[in-house]
Amino acid sequence: MHGIYIAAILTSLLAIAGFGTLIRKLDKPATGWLLLAAVLICLSLQPLAFYFVRLPLDHWLAGHLARTSLAYQWLVTLYAPLTEEPAKLLVLLIPAIFRDIRPDNFPRYALAIGLGFALGEMWFIAERVSHQPALAKLPFYQFGGYVSERLMTCVFHSAFVAITLSRLRRGWGLGLGGAMVAHWAANFPITLMAWNVGGLGRATWEVIVGLWLAGLFVAAVAWLAYLIFGKVLPLRLMYGLRHCPECSNDFEPSMLAINFGNARYERCPHCRKWLWTKRSTAKEIEAHKSQE
Repeated sequence: MHGIYIAAILTSLLAIAGFGTLIRKLDKPATGWLLLAAVLICLSLQPLAFYFVRLPLDHWLAGHLARTSLAYQWLVTLYAPLTEEPAKLLVLLIPAIFRDIRPDNFPRYALAIGLGFALGEMWFIAERVSHQPALAKLPFYQFGGYVSERLMTCVFHSAFVAITLSRLRRGWGLGLGGAMVAHWAANFPITLMAWNVGGLGRATWEVIVGLWLAGLFVAAVAWLAYLIFGKVLPLRLMYGLRHCPECSNDFEPSMLAINFGNARYERCPHCRKWLWTKRSTAKEIEAHKSQE
């Protein structure tokens, strides 16, 4: 078996395990089988958008503009956002899924749609890579860049479609436009590297693109975390809201603490005692939100 396919299998399992567990455990109410259906439907949407929309569009555009022209080079940068973001919304043509998406659970659907779309793209790219003779004999463990890039893409696709779903029933066109802009912004530095803007050389541009994608990845994670958990501090993302066993109050995790698994030894700001705390339960978090 080609090494890229083994890498794709491993990456798929990691993505399904991570995102699948998160989607399943989120306490935002949604119909389970519809979430699964959204993932399965989205598996084919990226390849379909590529072959039935993107390639015909490129063929038409190349017939009117020279491929070496500046106009063509700029318009090509719009292909991915213009074709992929609307493609993700085809899942909404299923009436049951459309009705089930609500303001209180759309982040869960964004993760499901993003996961399915990213998995489809993952195998689409693996198939194309498998046809490159120079990569045919590489073992799977030399495709580490593919693994990390595809896992990051799961987050990016989820974050992009979340922009659209956040305005699904109050100006979805504006949300779709925002998703397209975010998608374009994510890809554009890669285009600049291909153009070797400024004559910086590929090595320098690879560093720039890497830093850009890392920053964008953090922003995407923060956006999804905000949608799922609300306004949270960075430490809460890692340790959750803490529950004091002494006074039964919830509080933000402290920078000064000793960590031991899910337990932390820290000072409760309410009773001012140092003690072992635990992560707050869903019921305790809801009670905490009602007091904010």
